[in-house]
Order: sequence, then C-alpha cells, then structure tokens
Amino acid sequence: MEPVLFCPNPNCENHHYPATVHWFDRYGYHQTRTFGRVPRFKCRSCGRTFSRQTFSIDYYAKRIVDYRDLLIRHANSESLRGITRALGLSCATVQNRFDRLARQAAAFHARMRPLADPREDICIDGLVTYDVSKYFPNEITVSITAGSLFILDLSHATRRRSGSMTREQARRAANIYPRAHFERGGIGRTFADILSSLEHERPPAEDRPLVLITDEKREYVEVLRRSRLWREQDETHRVAHVRISSKLPRTYWNPLFPSNYLDREIRKDQANHRRETTCFSRNASNAMGRFLCYCFYHNYMKRFRIKSAASDDRVHAELAGIERGIVEHSVAEAFSRRVFLSRIRLSGFLARIWNKRIMTPLKNATDYLPAFASA
Repeated sequence: MEPVLFCPNPNCENHHYPATVHWFDRYGYHQTRTFGRVPRFKCRSCGRTFSRQTFSIDYYAKRIVDYRDLLIRHANSESLRGITRALGLSCATVQNRFDRLARQAAAFHARMRPLADPREDICIDGLVTYDVSKYFPNEITVSITAGSLFILDLSHATRRRSGSMTREQARRAANIYPRAHFERGGIGRTFADILSSLEHERPPAEDRPLVLITDEKREYVEVLRRSRLWREQDETHRVAHVRISSKLPRTYWNPLFPSNYLDREIRKDQANHRRETTCFSRNASNAMGRFLCYCFYHNYMKRFRIKSAASDDRVHAELAGIERGIVEHSVAEAFSRRVFLSRIRLSGFLARIWNKRIMTPLKNATDYLPAFASA
C-alpha cells in the first residue's frame, strides 16, 4: 500500500484529490520506540509535515496491539477486563483500541451498506440491556435484513426502569432520577434513526416495496406514520408494515426470526449484554462503540451458517449481495489504514458513535475525543 496518498490537512487542496503525483517532498525521519524509524513528508501546497504513521490506524499509539485478535476475542464473549488480563494491557489501552476500531467500522459500514441488495425485507427490533445500573435500561434498536441477516443500522436510547420495584428500589430511583436526563420519546427516536437511513439508502422502488417487520410497539406505528417514507408513498412506491406479536414462539418460521436470532447471538457473544451479569456497561459511548465493532465482525467476518458445509465460508455481507473480493480487501484495510472523517460521509447514529456523543446516565459531560479523530 502506498503510504502517502493525500495531504492530511483537511483545508489543503491536496487533501481529497492531489492534482499531481509530485505534491509532497521527503522530510527526513523520526525515531520511535514502538515503530522504529518512521519517514516524514512535507506537502508542497500547504507546508504541512506528516509521517507514514499519520495514515495508520495506530497513529499516536504507543504500543502495538493485534486488532484482529482483539476483535475476535471481543466477539467470542471475552469481557473488557478479561481481554486486558489475557493481553497484559490496561483497560484504558484496550478501550482506546476499541475506539479506533469503532471509527474504522463506522466508516467501513457506511461505505459497504449501500452495496447490499435493496430487495430484502427489513426486521427492526430493540435489544434491552442497561447502562451504569439497572435503573437505566437502554433500548438498542437494530435493523437487519430478513434473508441474509446483514445488520444495517442501529441506535440507542436510555430510559427509566419499568415494572414493579420494592420499596427500597423505589426510594433509590426517586433519589437518583432527578439527577439524570431522560430523552423524551427515546424509543421512537431510535426507530426514526433507522427509518432515516432506510429513506436515503433503501427507498421503495417501482419493482419492490419496502417491507418493514417489527413487533407491536405503538411507538413504531406512530413514528412510521409521521415519516416521509410513509407520507410520500404512492401506487408505485409502497411501504408495508408487518406487525408480529413478540409473544409468538421464537422459531425459524417466525417473521421476526432475524431480530430474535441477533438478540440471541448478542446475548451469547457479548459479556456486557447478558442477563444477570456483572459485566454491564459503565459508559454508553464506549459500549455502543464496542457494539458496532461486534456488528462489523458479524457482517464481514462471521460465517453465515456455522452448521453449513466446511467449504461454505460465505459471510453475511456476501449473502446480502456484496462481492467477496470487496469485503476481504476492505476488512484488511480497516485493520491497518486510518480513516479520516473529512474524507467520508457519516450520518445518523454512526456519526454519534464516531464523535462519542452518546450520553452516559449521571454523567454531565460528553466523552473525550482525540483531536486527530476529528480531522
């Protein structure tokens, strides 16, 4: 891979499409303890100096970590602290690498998602776990294709605890809830996030309606009726909403099987989303970044059917219509080449994950985002 492809300065004319191949000069070297001798360069247009490491996922890193191994451990149910013990790293270092992977996964998925076959039906449902404590359950709404089980989009909202509580639990809730901020209509907003991405990337066409399969949440109906997808449909551009009772058996023949399958896989593979676990999420932004990393693994690295023939090693993205060569090349690139925010288009919840703008309950400030992540 050519180490110098563009100027890292977002305001430079050579940032997106350098006009000539001779737009930079060599500018010596600098010695690092981690990566050895690193060559430096200087842009002829803006005068910005940079190194080969500027284009690496390990930019500003002080220790080499195998990202592929890290992701596989994460996708195979190892908790954050379990990974730190196994690799001999600190929790801060491991979370830093997950932050980097989450940004890579957001950019990668934003580029790959429009390539998927738009003719599949879409299942949308919410996974309920919690952030910080059981007094702050969250709703993680996920859309997934009905046939290829390809995860399309996700969103997150924190809500109040529901159901009956003991007197002591009610007293504690009354004490902490005034200090917390709850988004009004959060569940509906997560569904609106999903509809927004479908509107831009998979709108109904003349030869195929957009079929949405959900459970019977009233918020879904209310938000869909207000959406442009529903209001602007006509005889040749139709949206169908299929509502299924969540009390039906979770078998393969249930139309909600894709969502039920993903719910099972997440609770099996993600330590912080299991029921009755001590590995719950302490930080909402970090947790959703790791959740996106798992979605990246599920879509582009995990075999579609574990019980299929050993020769059938197709991943979910291939079943969704994305060519194998594109997937393999892009996955390898995601583990090595740093993505610049100024060179991609991120919207919706993927942009919130990148910018760490998901508020953690009882935390008044947003999470720290390195300056280079905004470039």
